[in-house]
Amino acid sequence: MSTAPMAGSPPSTLEAALRRLDPLVDARGALVNLVTRIPMTTGRQRFPVFTAAMGNPGWILPGTSGAPQLMAWAALDGAGSGLAEDNARLTATVEAIERYSSCLWDPEQFIWASARSLGDEALDLNRVPRCSESELADPACPLVAPDLDAPMRWVRGVDLASGEPRWLPAVMVYLHIPVVSRGERFWLPISTGTAAHFDYDSALLGAVLECVERDGIALTWLQRLALPKIEIDVSDPVLDEALEVSSRSGLQTHFFDGTTDLGIPTVYSVDIDPRAMKVRTYVMCATELDPRRAVAKVMRESTSGRVAMQYRQAEEKPLDDYIDVFDGAIHMAAAERAHAFGFLLDSSHRRRLSDMIPALPDSAAGRLSWVVRKLQDAGCTVYAVDITSDEARATGLRVVRVIVPELVPLSFAYRARFLGTARLYEAPRRMGLPVHAEPDLNPWPQPFA
Repeated sequence: MSTAPMAGSPPSTLEAALRRLDPLVDARGALVNLVTRIPMTTGRQRFPVFTAAMGNPGWILPGTSGAPQLMAWAALDGAGSGLAEDNARLTATVEAIERYSSCLWDPEQFIWASARSLGDEALDLNRVPRCSESELADPACPLVAPDLDAPMRWVRGVDLASGEPRWLPAVMVYLHIPVVSRGERFWLPISTGTAAHFDYDSALLGAVLECVERDGIALTWLQRLALPKIEIDVSDPVLDEALEVSSRSGLQTHFFDGTTDLGIPTVYSVDIDPRAMKVRTYVMCATELDPRRAVAKVMRESTSGRVAMQYRQAEEKPLDDYIDVFDGAIHMAAAERAHAFGFLLDSSHRRRLSDMIPALPDSAAGRLSWVVRKLQDAGCTVYAVDITSDEARATGLRVVRVIVPELVPLSFAYRARFLGTARLYEAPRRMGLPVHAEPDLNPWPQPFA
């Protein structure tokens, strides 16, 4: 946790937020080298896309400078899209700062201990997602089962429901943290549940919602859920503008109600470019308490995703070697695999967007409590860690990491899809949908990136 002084009250306008972040953007030596708009390379680009470049901080980040393989130079770059350029610029800059903060730690934050020795003071490893026995038996699986007696590093966090402190595995909190013991090999570090905002409650809310979103992505694809197609029957200024801009792109976008048994509004989308061979099909997902914002968000974020895909080439390698964020997405985007999305596109179920809008508290704190209660009601625990770096704190940004161990994780490693996680088979049943046993799960790699 940072000890630098906190900046003043949150900025009240977009322009004020950008001014607050200006000291961190300078090619002569600031944290972010350059924030720039990506050139429009295809008519399918619906919204402006910006990237925030950080160079290669992997040379100086703790635990990575001496690692056998440094992180890729662009691993911490931020990206953002929006209806207007300033929105996209702000999103990209904040994402870069968020990713940087998620890679910073001090070894003195950690304690070395086994889960069994910490007992109720720590996250219960029996609740975390796990690979199935068949996955673990495969030599290509990079993980082992959680071991309650294996020492590992733990960092202090808090239970958001009770307010009580808890020890959390460091490998579940930080990004690009090298595994240094066998006990830590039960997990693949990923950015899920990391968020930044000038308001603390809003940062926590965003992080929790991302955990729910990634759970929905994994459930939808692995269980091939025939989600209801969304009928947009409401008007909203942001949504209307996004739909109007999108309609000019030539893309065919299908929206689905990805809300799971958790009852937290989620929109899953499938974009189809009928004229493309390389990036024909692309999926996106967003969990927002206002589903109208979720529909607009999947359109914006699929724009930046499609741009990134244009610059990547599919590698000729077996599925066993798929572990990069874009491996599955590039593979599944190709025109010859469009049929793999039929379980969604052929769905006969329908859901009106107006029926997805819940009654909510007005404040960010009230909405955070609403979401945490929803998760509690589903038998989930919600933990948080403040990972704000000094640089972020000086601007007023708060960066947090949230862990909801009972949810199904998004995994890009084909041989470590956490197929032994109980929720993967329980949630579809509670949603009234067919449940596939492990041998009948979706064999195609994850198309989300």
